[in-house]
Amino acid sequence: MGIDVAAIYFVEKTSYRFLAVSSQAVSCVGLWMLAFVPGIIEPHVGILIAVFVYSTGSGLCEVVLSPLIEAIPEDENKNRSAMTLMHSFYAWGQAVVILFTTVILSIIGDDLWWALPLIWSILPFGNALIFTKVPLADMTVHSEGHGVSKILRSKEFLLAFMLMICAGASEQAMAQWSSFFCEKGLGVSKVIGDILGPCTFACMMGIGRTVHGLFGARLNMSRLLKCLSAFCVLCYAATVFVPVPFVSLIACGVCGLGVSVMWPGMLTLCSSRYPKSGASMFAILALGGDIGCSLGPWLCGTVSEFAAGITKSNISIFKFISSIGLDAQQFGLRAGFLSSMIFPLLMLFGIVLLSKSGKEKYVQ
Repeated sequence: MGIDVAAIYFVEKTSYRFLAVSSQAVSCVGLWMLAFVPGIIEPHVGILIAVFVYSTGSGLCEVVLSPLIEAIPEDENKNRSAMTLMHSFYAWGQAVVILFTTVILSIIGDDLWWALPLIWSILPFGNALIFTKVPLADMTVHSEGHGVSKILRSKEFLLAFMLMICAGASEQAMAQWSSFFCEKGLGVSKVIGDILGPCTFACMMGIGRTVHGLFGARLNMSRLLKCLSAFCVLCYAATVFVPVPFVSLIACGVCGLGVSVMWPGMLTLCSSRYPKSGASMFAILALGGDIGCSLGPWLCGTVSEFAAGITKSNISIFKFISSIGLDAQQFGLRAGFLSSMIFPLLMLFGIVLLSKSGKEKYVQ
């Protein structure tokens, strides 16, 4: 989030090639630090320092890639789907990382965990080299473009910013807690929980983004977001209220399909409404999305802990949830997901408001 804020002010004044290369190089260095620094200094402090470094690279990458995709000279419909297709690789990357890391750790053991960051650093290292040579589209900033202060005065853009928060929260609340939910609801190990929970979620999100990226160019984006937001609400509701753990698990996974187009879809809507705003606009929207990525899991975890504590201390509630086959922790997790359901609901109502704003270019 810090990089998102800073990028609003410096991203238009710096070479995009330099920013693209730097984002990958910093991510690579951060992963190297994750492997070695915790063994040199106090481990918790070392991990925090490494996270600070590679998150800086990741945040910068997020800010730079979206405007680069938007600047590629293509027809309008193809360009709209290109944004979603690019973001599909985030989901596929998440799935691959979860699967590979889970399998390798089960083979080499936890003591050799430090080897994994070194292996994964190959990707940003290779990307940094490629970005030094790959052709980039013209990223000239037009003097008559929409300035930061101008778009921040737009009610539609402020609503879009809030919807980016909802998109990030809807995605990460489910993604980050689904593994623990599988462990407690199905009684499986963490390895199986990671594969059944966040990995399935990431695969479904990747499928949704890939399908839209390849075939969804002519779909009305605002209508699609309404449908997917409603579907996401239903997935959260099924996770919370269906007493059968396996059905709740399926709902966790297919929720990835519901959130799949939320983030790139909002970027596409805003870029069509403010085509001359440049990367500063994407930095602001990324800030909103990252706030949501922190807010969603935090709210889910906080409510889960509170609900589980209340259940343990109240005999009547404890007897009730026991009668429906749940323990205090399982009940708390469902309460957490129920609180997180507010985000896809707000997403649905917000898209409806945008559709009624009269900004046809913005909502199509």
